[in-house]
Order: sequence, then C-alpha cells, then structure tokens
Amino acid sequence: GFSGETATIGGAFEWRTDEETVGGIVATRDTWLVRTNASLQVSQDWRALAKFNKAESNSSGGRFFDGEFTEAQIGGAFRPVDNNRLNALVRATYFEDLPGPEQLSATGASALPAQKSTIVSLDGNYRVTPWLTLGAKFGYRDGEVSLERTDDTFVGSDATLWVGRADVNLVRKWDGLLEIRQLSVDQAGDEKSGALAAIYRHVGDNAKVGIGYNFTDFSDDLTDLSYDDDGVFLNLVAKF
Repeated sequence: GFSGETATIGGAFEWRTDEETVGGIVATRDTWLVRTNASLQVSQDWRALAKFNKAESNSSGGRFFDGEFTEAQIGGAFRPVDNNRLNALVRATYFEDLPGPEQLSATGASALPAQKSTIVSLDGNYRVTPWLTLGAKFGYRDGEVSLERTDDTFVGSDATLWVGRADVNLVRKWDGLLEIRQLSVDQAGDEKSGALAAIYRHVGDNAKVGIGYNFTDFSDDLTDLSYDDDGVFLNLVAKF
C-alpha cells in the first residue's frame, strides 16, 4: 500500500492449492485472488475512487467445478468544503460471479445464482438541522442471472432501487433511522416495497452501534440476489 497527500493505493495477491482424495481419486484445486483499491483527491470537493477484485478457482475435476469472480468499480465522492451539510457518492460497478457447485455463501447456502451485472448508483444526504438528516439512494442494475450452475443460459435481471432515509438524533447519545425502500425487477414484473428501522447508541466520538429490523426481504446492494435479508440486524458505524 501507499498513502500520500492526495492519493492512496493498496493491493494484495493471494494463492492457495488444495488436494483432496475422494473414493481413491485425487483432486486438486488452485485458487488465486487479486484485490486493489485507489483513492485520488481531484479537488477540494471531489475524490475519485476505484477498486478491482478478481478471483479464479480451477479444479482438476474439470470446468464444471471451477469458479470465477470479478468486481470492478469506479466512483466519485462529493463533499463540498463550503457546505458540510451535503455528502454524495456516485458509483459504477461491473460484477460477475460464477460460483462453482460446491461453493457456499457467507450464510452457508448452496446453489448460488450465477450473475453478470452492470450497476450504477447515486447516494446523497443533507443535514437539514442539527438533529435531522435526510437522504436518498437510486440504483439501477442491467444484469443477467442463471439459477443453475450447470446451465450457461442467462436471462435478464434488470432492476431499479429507490431508498428514502431519515436519521434523527433522539437524545444526546441515541439516534434513530427509518428507511422506505422499493425494488422493481423488470423481466419478472415483480415489485417489492417496505421499510427498515433501527436505533443506534454512540460509543465515544467515532463510532456508534445499532440494532434494527428489515421489514423487506431484499438488500440495498443490487448484487445481492438472495432475497433473505428480512429480520433483525446488528450494525456498527465508524467515522474518521
């Protein structure tokens, strides 16, 4: 990694090899991963952001057992020096996730969907008063998905996301959050909407921890196709 007055860049490379014997047959798997990220202060108000993550996992058992992942993103953060009430973030992401049949998600789920998506998003918030901040998010996904890892047939999965948000300082160390969300999936003709609510307590000057409930089953991350995000969640927010 490198950090200067106007630029920061970091990266990592990992490689591993595995060997497994099943039924007297020896199978090997080679996996490599590259992670990079960069940030550049373009002006007093704008900062450019970029990241590139790439992973490939190749099995001696054949292409059926291989896995591939690509995430490339560019964006810009807008924080005007003459108006510290306003913050905005715009991003464009290419996301390709082609999991192998043995791959599990972070929650242990199998049969992960394969997807190829291009996503654009815009987030912004404005501090109306010392105790109230209003925000909004728009996201659009131009994507394809295949629910069968053994089938290379992809179908369209375009989607539009809208989020409205209010952050309220309730008392000295307590904050409340309310979001209204709507997700429209074009090809399926499906539309979902609902709310998310949370309450946070500040811990020191640079962090707060909160507990909340998502009344919808979708995430505000358009790369997440699981539709299992409903229920209670715990969140930690830090600032520098």
